[in-house]
Amino acid sequence: MQNDGRNILIFGALPILEAAARHNSFTKAALEFGISQSALSRRIQRLELETGIALFARRGRTISLTEDGARLAEAARLALDLVEAARDSATVSTEGTLTLGVLPSLGSRWLAPLLAGFRRAYPGVYVRVETIDADFRSDHKDPVTWDPSVLDIVITRGHGGWRTLDAYKLFDEHMIAVRAAGEHLETRIGHSTRSGAWQAYLDKAKISIAMDRPGLVFEHYYMVLEAVRSGAGIGLVPLATVKQDLQDGTLVAFGPQIATGASYYAVTAPRNTTRAAPAAFIEWLKDIPTDQ
Repeated sequence: MQNDGRNILIFGALPILEAAARHNSFTKAALEFGISQSALSRRIQRLELETGIALFARRGRTISLTEDGARLAEAARLALDLVEAARDSATVSTEGTLTLGVLPSLGSRWLAPLLAGFRRAYPGVYVRVETIDADFRSDHKDPVTWDPSVLDIVITRGHGGWRTLDAYKLFDEHMIAVRAAGEHLETRIGHSTRSGAWQAYLDKAKISIAMDRPGLVFEHYYMVLEAVRSGAGIGLVPLATVKQDLQDGTLVAFGPQIATGASYYAVTAPRNTTRAAPAAFIEWLKDIPTDQ
């Protein structure tokens, strides 16, 4: 079949147009694709030049679809749906590569032990796991610390406020103070990115421990846990990272489980949920008992 004047650039820009129309915002669409707002704006301007159609009316920082733009955006949505449906129907079983992002300690202590079960259920899906940055500062609410165009799904902590992404709640976060079995040292171990966590925990748990400057401070909870196991002191960690240690008696609780008000979520760009592998992984995650 010969090319009868079809413009590759136009077809390549259809996902950009569809996202900008769906969000009615260049900024939100850019975030979905992991590019800058100015880069997305240039793509839209070039699409307008190539098609000869004014797709958006611009009034300062506000945009709105023109009638011609709305028709082309709807055509783009239908075309993308057809392509995704054809791709899914061409695959008899769920297969492909799934790239996950996860907070380091949650990945090593909670997710990694569970992934063998996912592979048994979906042997055709090859899973790649990368770590993402955490941001626990009180002036940041549910930041996107990863590139949504690179990672299919991330598992992170927050409050469900990722406005341009789909978030699926997995379980609530509880913190617990732990120490090694047989140890009685009451020296606390610090965590560098959640410096206020100890005081918040003690206020709710109604227990006491010296709040002197900790002699050991770690960036990640898996490091805190290794120090706790060695008998270095008491660590305050998310319950999800330490359940197995508590069950087998390696570690013991120094205080109660305390809810922080945050939860853990699987977060993904909306278009990923139409792909077989990400959709299967999300459903599999939601079926995991919350006590695991």
